[in-house]
Amino acid sequence: MSYLLAQVLQANIYIQPLQFSLAIITNFINIRVLCSRVLRSSSCTHYFLAYAVFNTIYTCLICPTLFLNGFLLDWSNDRIGCKMQSSILFLIPFQANLMLILASFDRYCSSSKSRRVHSRSTIRTARINIISGTILSTIYMSPMLIIYEWNQSNHRCIPRTHLLTKLYTFSQVFLYYTLSPFLMFLFGISTINNIRRQSIRATPLTSSMRRRRTEGQLARMLILQIVVHLIFVLPYGVIYCMISIDPLGQTPTIAAVRNIFLTWQQCDYFVSFFLYICSGSVYRRELLRILTFKNTRNISTPSFARSRKDTFRDTSLITTTTQSANDAINNVFV
Repeated sequence: MSYLLAQVLQANIYIQPLQFSLAIITNFINIRVLCSRVLRSSSCTHYFLAYAVFNTIYTCLICPTLFLNGFLLDWSNDRIGCKMQSSILFLIPFQANLMLILASFDRYCSSSKSRRVHSRSTIRTARINIISGTILSTIYMSPMLIIYEWNQSNHRCIPRTHLLTKLYTFSQVFLYYTLSPFLMFLFGISTINNIRRQSIRATPLTSSMRRRRTEGQLARMLILQIVVHLIFVLPYGVIYCMISIDPLGQTPTIAAVRNIFLTWQQCDYFVSFFLYICSGSVYRRELLRILTFKNTRNISTPSFARSRKDTFRDTSLITTTTQSANDAINNVFV
């Protein structure tokens, strides 16, 4: 083990708990805010929700794994663990990346003036796409259970060197690090052009106009997230391509750089919360509304109970006074 790799593994002991806490807290807040009535009426929000769920699952797996690696504990140091870790830790980021592609396509459809294209941006379509995309991506990534194996001589979990394995790895790299960024940028630029064309026309402030503003803010949130996502993901993709070409040529220095870029990539799983706050006023309003509502409810509950008690006491006093007056009148007439 090189000195650089030892230092990187040691640093993960302190970095991973921080990243785990940030990712879990921010993704739970995202899920809560995105489930609000204003935001969940948009189909794009459902992709954001799926993305947050996949981020949470991946964080619960990768952070403990890298944390234990700092103590030289690796659950992939056997035949079953090697296959499980390689398949799961590659599958979930692939699915999260797919949600961003579907969300960018949904924003393009929603901003289009064509009725045929615009009709594809519905909540029902989003749910179908999320379910079918999750299933198909799981099927596509299932060969990872066969490709990776535990090498007894090198004591490492490495992929097989067959021709089919190389072709599959190339397709994986092409889809994740080439085609995905291209599609995100393509749909993102098309969405920006559609929004600019629509903003030129002056329309009165109606409910449809307010809904269009919400859709535009969601598009802005998505585009900013795509740019930051690529900044965090692409450096690790370069190292992954190098390792895929020559699995046996992975030196301790390359392993250290791989761990550094993997830790850098993990920032992508909690930064979306801060991007939503910076780029979406509708997200900020809903977040403040939720926080204000909870504080108001907690503060007003004791005072509400006291007001109910005072009201009950006043009502009882009025009832007693009225009954006494009636009795006095009856005694006079008797």
